[in-house]
Amino acid sequence: MKCKCQILCVLFITALLHTSITIAWAKAPATPKILFTSTRDGNYEVYTMNPNGTEQVNLTHHRAADLDARWSPTGEQILFVSDRDGVRDLYFIDPDGSHVRRVFGKSTYRHDPTWSPDGKQIAYSRRELGQRFIYIATLKTKKEERITPGGLPDWSPDGREIAFNTAAKDHMQINILNVETGRQKIFWQRGVVPSWTRSPAWSPTGDKIAFSWNKRMPAKAFKEKETIYVANRDGTDLEQVVAEGSRRANDPVWSPQGDALLYYRRTGDNWAHIFKIVLGSDTPEQLTHHNIAAARFKANYAYDWFDPAYALPVSPKPNLLTTTWGEVKRQ
Repeated sequence: MKCKCQILCVLFITALLHTSITIAWAKAPATPKILFTSTRDGNYEVYTMNPNGTEQVNLTHHRAADLDARWSPTGEQILFVSDRDGVRDLYFIDPDGSHVRRVFGKSTYRHDPTWSPDGKQIAYSRRELGQRFIYIATLKTKKEERITPGGLPDWSPDGREIAFNTAAKDHMQINILNVETGRQKIFWQRGVVPSWTRSPAWSPTGDKIAFSWNKRMPAKAFKEKETIYVANRDGTDLEQVVAEGSRRANDPVWSPQGDALLYYRRTGDNWAHIFKIVLGSDTPEQLTHHNIAAARFKANYAYDWFDPAYALPVSPKPNLLTTTWGEVKRQ
């Protein structure tokens, strides 16, 4: 009888330990970190680095294409895209590069992920019948809902809206979707033809949007003149942040403080490199410098910037509302 009780006790402790391990949350970075993708190892890999470009660390170490990484609101998880199971789909990975797992059970072409501000949902693009559609999924249930045609979604800090791209034959524009009502509006001031705007990124306070824009027509003839702009959420107070150059500047990413932007631009050796520019400054800082001649795609792209000083507490808050989180961010 005593032996049987000891065995049951051991089994109980083992189960308890196993449960505590499976529900344990990964640790968020203790210092600010930028997520980016680089092909310096011969294929797409997800990296982290400090905001000054130091300590660049490969997280994925996989022969697949791993890219488009995004920090969760608390910094405890990273959402990224990988084709390691044969088709590009969404995966989670811990900030130290461990515990890679698929988001959904059944693979399909999902990409361009963005988190809801409360971390309970994600939005992303899916390819279907030659088109891209934006979906929203609740992480707890994995239930997916198709929202609208488009791509490159970015969720507003208050959780109420998603900015995204729509494309036509001769132009590309940014629309803003009200998540609750489903209504859409064009992000631009009246009387201005957007021509070729893309890659919207909400500021941390939600009052501005950064984007890349080629304002010259026809867009294809002047595609290398595309550069980075910032405007109010209604399209007013347009400001050019990065000067036009011989190569285009794309894909802006905000600093958590809202005082700087990351973007990528190709340099003279045809490598795409990540640059940082402080708002109000004319001098960008190049953060990546790895030029591997044998690399196939020659690319470094920034995707997200996390700072624990501007994040939610790292313990889960089941009763936390998206709107509350947005108000905290504004403060």
